[in-house]
Amino acid sequence: MYLDIARGVIPNSKIIHKFGANFDIDQNTDPESIWSGGGAYPWGSLATAQTIYAISTSASDTSTMTIEGLDADYNEQSETVTLNGLTAVATTSTFIRVFRMTYDDINVGTLEARVGSGTGTIVAQIEAGDAQTLMAVYTVPAGYSGYLVNFDVTIDSKKDCTVMLYTRKSNGLPFRITHMAETSGHYRYDFTAPLRILEKTDIDVQVDNVSANDSSVTANFDLILIRDY
Repeated sequence: MYLDIARGVIPNSKIIHKFGANFDIDQNTDPESIWSGGGAYPWGSLATAQTIYAISTSASDTSTMTIEGLDADYNEQSETVTLNGLTAVATTSTFIRVFRMTYDDINVGTLEARVGSGTGTIVAQIEAGDAQTLMAVYTVPAGYSGYLVNFDVTIDSKKDCTVMLYTRKSNGLPFRITHMAETSGHYRYDFTAPLRILEKTDIDVQVDNVSANDSSVTANFDLILIRDY
């Protein structure tokens, strides 16, 4: 079935593979979300649809970058902007969620998507040389249900942590723990029956109780999106 979905044989369905990394989690800063921006993901900065300001920390980054997310009605949308190095470039569209960015070159500096202005809160980030965001956060688009089929987390050698998969049904409601585990090294869970996640639900992978400072953590999950009729 998964191959047929990936091939587009099964209509109104798609596979979403999300992956993220947080390379520096300390005992006095956790819990932190698994994204390269560090700290807890700033969901509150996207309580309403926002113009995105794309900027680099290097004047050399002047190629195109594609921003993927959701519009004010939680429908999927993307926009490609041409970066102007240290000068922020505003999107034409507004986004209520941003969950992926890709750059069409090897970025020299850190590429950032900010809200409010070119110095506002960072909601997505590409580390130098990666050309791709690393963020284990996602929101199910309007008109779809998501079915979580697997989930894994890795912490660097000889360290421990608690990992929590949070979901939130809509803005204004609290995040709730949907899956939780303690791990040393690598943890993986394959759901016997895929976990259904309704439209407009936010997903945030967080790590707490790291056993040492400077902990590096990665997370991945696969979600099947099926359009509701």
